[in-house]
Amino acid sequence: MANIRDVAKAAGVSTATVARVLNGGTPVSAARTERVLRAVEELDYVSNRIAASLSQGRTKLLGLLVSDIANPFTAQVARGLEDEAIKHGYQVLIASSDFDADREAKVLDSFARRTVDAVALLSSSGLSEGVSRLVRNQIPTVFVDRRPPVAASTIPLVRTDSLSAAREAVQYLIDLGHTDLGMISGPSEMPTAAQRLAGFREACRGAELVVRPECVRTGFLGTEGGYQAICELLDLEVRPTAVFSFNNVLAIGALRAVRERNVRIPHDLSLVTFDDTDLFPFVDPPITAIAQPAYEIGAQAATLLFERLNGRQGAPADVVLPTEFRIRESCARVGD
Repeated sequence: MANIRDVAKAAGVSTATVARVLNGGTPVSAARTERVLRAVEELDYVSNRIAASLSQGRTKLLGLLVSDIANPFTAQVARGLEDEAIKHGYQVLIASSDFDADREAKVLDSFARRTVDAVALLSSSGLSEGVSRLVRNQIPTVFVDRRPPVAASTIPLVRTDSLSAAREAVQYLIDLGHTDLGMISGPSEMPTAAQRLAGFREACRGAELVVRPECVRTGFLGTEGGYQAICELLDLEVRPTAVFSFNNVLAIGALRAVRERNVRIPHDLSLVTFDDTDLFPFVDPPITAIAQPAYEIGAQAATLLFERLNGRQGAPADVVLPTEFRIRESCARVGD
């Protein structure tokens, strides 16, 4: 295990200089600072120093790994987690993978080195080795919103019932007389995308409706993904009369596309989306949406982590919070 003398020797400076660089004390020249930081990284000194400090206490940090911090749902989850953490004297270290598996692996590796006391994962891949290392190192962990297929089933999950909520929303469209429905969705390997697509199909089967394969567009993320997905539906010779969106970000991209194409919502196309936002009541027309209690999901995730940090870990639990279906003006009865 490297110590401060090893770092000083490798950098060609005194131990006092190393301490000043790491502790932010008396200013150190840029050249010496660079040499010290390079030696710290090469010798893995920081992670060892943190490990040693844990024998005396905790970092007082929770780690939160997300796929996309710009997503309004994710931001609210982070706020709920942070507010609950502050009550316990903790801060939250947030990392966004941007749906990049390599970037996600590096974050998980950092968390597993005990740079944080506990971890919440709202991620896409759920890399099995990274998650397994958290478990091996006995770092309390909770999944948020979804449990990736390759992840440990022993880790608790805080979520909503995506399948049932999607089925309810699509049933609403069917009750309005829509018989030709489309869906724009995320990657099929993403659990929430798969569940919401399953809810869409269940509602259609229950009404004995045939879903045209070309009306289900999967594999899209981000506003640009929503834009592309809805354009593909609008380019069909026979368009669906109503569309269900996997999440609010896809829906925002879809709204841009329909405006460019002069498609009128809801007169030409009805639209429903998963994940409400503060924006949707104020666009024209206001968007019908499934609201998830994102803030409460984050707060509940933090509560589970603190239970485990305080030695009150029971059997793994899935906490399922209710959604709310908010009907607005983006849907119309067929023929209206």
